Amino acid sequence: MSNRAFGLIILMALLFTLYTLTSAGRFHIVDEVSLFAVTESLVLRGDVDTNAIAWTQWVNSPGEVLGAFGPDGQVYSKKGPAPAFVATLWYALLHMIAHVDIAIGMVQGTLLWNGLVTALTAALLWLTVVRLGYSDRTGVVLGLLFGLCTIAWPYANHFFGEPLSALGLLACFYCLLSFRQTARWPWMAAAGCAAGLVVATVVAHLLLVALLALYWLLTLFVSPNQKFLVGGADEVARPTLGRIPRLFIGGSAFALPLLVTGALLLWYNSARFGNPFDTGYHFDSGEGFTAPLLQGLWGLLFSPYRGVFWYSPILILALVLFGAFVRRHWAEGLLVAALSLVLVGLYSRWWMWWGGFAWGPRFLVPLTPFWILPLAPLVQRLTAPLVRGDSTGPFYRLALRRLGLAGLLLVGLAFVSLVVQVLAVSVNYVNYEIKLRDIFPTNWEDPLQFGPPAQGLADWLYSPVLGQWQLLRENLRANTDLAWFRADGTIYWLTVLVGLAALITLSIILVNVYLAGRAGRNPVAASTLMAWITPLIPLTVLAVWLGQSAADPHYGAPEQGYRAVLTEICQQVKPTDAVVTVAPYAYQVAMNWLPGLCQYHPPIYGYATNSLAHPEAEAVMTELMQTVDRLWFVTGGLPANDPDNSLERWLANTAYEVDDRWFDDYRLVRFGTPLRLFGSITTQLDMPLSRPELAGTPPEVMLLSFRAPTSVAVGAIFPVQMSYELGQPLDADLHWFVQLLSAEGYPIALVDTTPVHGYASFPTLPVGEVLVERVGLQLPDNVQQGLYRLIAGLYDPTVAGGERLQLPNGKDVVDLGMIEVFR
Repeated sequence: MSNRAFGLIILMALLFTLYTLTSAGRFHIVDEVSLFAVTESLVLRGDVDTNAIAWTQWVNSPGEVLGAFGPDGQVYSKKGPAPAFVATLWYALLHMIAHVDIAIGMVQGTLLWNGLVTALTAALLWLTVVRLGYSDRTGVVLGLLFGLCTIAWPYANHFFGEPLSALGLLACFYCLLSFRQTARWPWMAAAGCAAGLVVATVVAHLLLVALLALYWLLTLFVSPNQKFLVGGADEVARPTLGRIPRLFIGGSAFALPLLVTGALLLWYNSARFGNPFDTGYHFDSGEGFTAPLLQGLWGLLFSPYRGVFWYSPILILALVLFGAFVRRHWAEGLLVAALSLVLVGLYSRWWMWWGGFAWGPRFLVPLTPFWILPLAPLVQRLTAPLVRGDSTGPFYRLALRRLGLAGLLLVGLAFVSLVVQVLAVSVNYVNYEIKLRDIFPTNWEDPLQFGPPAQGLADWLYSPVLGQWQLLRENLRANTDLAWFRADGTIYWLTVLVGLAALITLSIILVNVYLAGRAGRNPVAASTLMAWITPLIPLTVLAVWLGQSAADPHYGAPEQGYRAVLTEICQQVKPTDAVVTVAPYAYQVAMNWLPGLCQYHPPIYGYATNSLAHPEAEAVMTELMQTVDRLWFVTGGLPANDPDNSLERWLANTAYEVDDRWFDDYRLVRFGTPLRLFGSITTQLDMPLSRPELAGTPPEVMLLSFRAPTSVAVGAIFPVQMSYELGQPLDADLHWFVQLLSAEGYPIALVDTTPVHGYASFPTLPVGEVLVERVGLQLPDNVQQGLYRLIAGLYDPTVAGGERLQLPNGKDVVDLGMIEVFR
């Protein structure tokens, strides 16, 4: 194996290991959750909805919601689909591991995906530098500067689309550069695929793709045979085809993947929203390119709040050296300048150009590898081999003289940039963003008018970069953002020790590769066997990290609370089930553990207490009542029959409750749906029920009719619907009972409930008005098939022994007939 190929493997392994060790294993911004929900839906159910976080549709402002409703009432993300779709391979691999009884968190593991993407981008930057005529040593250094000294590192630990955009843009540029040197059409096809990936991540990045295409055309006609130093030797591209054939063949190969991507995006939009040009963004509600240009430019480039040079100081030197880079690579320099002007200008006009709660200018992450390129000539000079005898004096003085002022600036700014990124990944920056909202209050009644804080240079003390240091000094434990260092002081020492050993080992090997590059030889370690063994190092760190971070209390304790609820659901779940939750602040628990626990993966609909005030939520719930057989309802931190819980109240009036159980602060309610009642008939009863002491007075309760299926499968929910009215006001809070009895008179399934499952009581019910009670009987899986008797009645729980209401003939139960149970 070549020294370069082996070095690329080591560089990726080193960066991915570091990104894993510095991952929080948690979402920072709810935008990440929206993309993750798409990945989850795709792998588990083949859908693209984000119903699991439907509650995010109703937040401070229509412009801030994370998606939009389709014609079917389902919620779909407004984010570009590529990041979610590409991550499905990683998610599916983790899902396979979780299904062999290995307790790994799906959220925690998936959040490592962009670490792999960013490591790959660093390796591709190395190759791009070599394509531009620089040495492998320069490629190593620039790959490390990109991966360690820019905001690429913090965003490697987020589930955003920007890291994929960075990879796609750089890949497109690399492939165009390769075609320029070789005139081989597969490079143009690969460039088109990379461009399609960029557009499918952010449609607005089509402007950047257009600039890349113009760069290719420019180089094709102006300097098609430019010399490049490839691999350390002069190499002149000698295309075998003329310009016109290259234009036609290369242009076609580039355009075809883009056209396919465009068609797929139009189909994707149409499938979600019924309109191929509807992306889910709410331009009519305030989203759009409406911000003042100068405010956005200042904010993204220079402001203490989001200025890119505050977050990646190494780019100051890159800007200073940009002129020298242009003189050496005029076409590539023009391209970098054009990409920068367009993307910075574009997002300067975006209504929320600061990206909400974020670390630095996250919208500019895709340009980061391009902004590192101007450092290449300086790094090339500094990393050229030092040979004794080239100059008089001690060897170290020769090295210092070569370093010079520019070299010292490079080392100094690289160190400062490294410290900034370490602060970013060690301390949860969201905590300081919240502090800034107190220092610079936000008008939450009109969030679209929100003015970003710390905008002026006079506010430099409030820069989030310095804010990280403030949080670190105040309380590292409370503000920690490292999965292996918990807020309660727990440190996962195995992760730390294994991780440090891996980093030291990989660093030593990479230094060996770097030093070997001066003579063009392969290091002894670069054997085929070693190349296969090396990836095992980051995989070992990954396995230890996943195993220990699974104990993070942020995702619940095993067999307690929400996790106990999930275990209960997964032990009984069937393909015809669905899960509805009112636990908006614990969505991550289900996302992390449910996929690994369940054999079948029911769709999840995550709502808030007031969601049924919105017609879209009611439309979805109405559809569920007609399409699923059983519904698992979960609440967190809410009392039973909470009057503010509109969703539970709606279910109590519509569905057929089976049981209600508490798991610490979480509650699990099983409901049957009206699905099994389709085709059944209503049986008239007109049976009066009263307590014995009230005989001779108008009946307390008149049971008018009931409706139930005539047969039911073993293990299914048997819905029963009863209509009744009160003949006189009641002072007793009576209870309904419904039972399915065996031939011996033993109940195989039963329900005991109050009116509307606790949302009403008999003393509050109106007299003479037709009322409806709905209950569900859960049949056991081991019940024998055959005929069973269905009975119902009322009793007074306040009387010893539970006095039952009686019929005029003295019976205290109403016989509702025989029901067939089958397998």
